Amino acid sequence: MKQPEQQLSRKVEEALLYKLKQHAMKSCAHYAKAYAECCSGRVMSMVWACRGELADLNGCLHKHTKDEVLSEVKRRWMEAGQPEVPDWEGLLRGL
Repeated sequence: MKQPEQQLSRKVEEALLYKLKQHAMKSCAHYAKAYAECCSGRVMSMVWACRGELADLNGCLHKHTKDEVLSEVKRRWMEAGQPEVPDWEGLLRGL
């Protein structure tokens, strides 16, 4: 059975999610680049022409920002003693 998570302030939760999204974009940069290259020079046709690249990008971003990953970041932050200025590299390592 899962242990209930300690309630975090909205400010802390938003900061953790923001950093997690930055980490996801950094990890998925090659998919973002492929999507941007596909869209370059297109207007309406990008909707169907770049569908595969967009699906790849969304899949990668979801993998790095899903609820389980956010819960792990929260757990690591609480184990680190809930620092005001956390070691983001350490919190996000291996995710």
